[in-house]
Amino acid sequence: MQLIPRLNVMKKFYIVFTFALLCAFPVVGQKSSRRSFDNLDTSQGVRVASTPAANAPSVNKNIKSNVRRATRPKPVIYVPPTFAATSTRLHGFTTGSMQVDRFIIEAGERNGVDPALLYSIMHQESSFKPRAVSNKGASGLMQLMAGTAARFGVRDRFDPRQNIEGGARYMRFLLDLFKGNVPLALAGYNAGEGAVLRYNRSVPPYRETQEYVRRITLRYSLLRDPQAARNAQPVSPTEVAAIKAQSPIPTAVYERNVYSVRLPDGRLQLVSQ
Repeated sequence: MQLIPRLNVMKKFYIVFTFALLCAFPVVGQKSSRRSFDNLDTSQGVRVASTPAANAPSVNKNIKSNVRRATRPKPVIYVPPTFAATSTRLHGFTTGSMQVDRFIIEAGERNGVDPALLYSIMHQESSFKPRAVSNKGASGLMQLMAGTAARFGVRDRFDPRQNIEGGARYMRFLLDLFKGNVPLALAGYNAGEGAVLRYNRSVPPYRETQEYVRRITLRYSLLRDPQAARNAQPVSPTEVAAIKAQSPIPTAVYERNVYSVRLPDGRLQLVSQ
């Protein structure tokens, strides 16, 4: 006779236990959803940038559609550097082409090479002329030889974007090879890394290469010198045209001077003598 009350008690206990267990499931689900981004990717520094939704949409009959719209990441649109941004990254200097300026900055940032250094190399190599060709067969803004261009993925040496990207990749390779030593990397860009290695990781005793390293180092220092902007003499549109017509002075000849001038639009440019 006492068995029935015991069964009733056990039945009530089972019902209460089951109800409590079911109520606990949403809590577990909420905790796991909060931890969904706490994973190995983010702990290793991987960051997915997205624009958060400003306002959650109003709830309507199609709840699932609203949730998808509210939580779907919005793509981050790439915005090319503006006039002010390019001036800052190139310390106020320009090649005379906003497009080329932008390519220099983008290639430099992609490859971890200071855009001002790429600008300095380009001024000596081609005087910012996209179709410049040397008597040795180097072509384009960064004066890439055919073998170097192929080595760093450049198909068209006269395409400004490809040419600058190839030059930036080559400089990154040289800087890595010579442990960040800029003069040695410049010597390698001019004479080839093999020549620098043959002379025990020093600037080869070639007059042309030594003059090249001296010139680029001077340009690079000038670009980063605040006095260059303050001392720059303004030039007229006629003088600008004469500057654009200049060709690089051969490195077999000692360059007397290089200085900065202020263009009519306020930007700076290098001029060599």
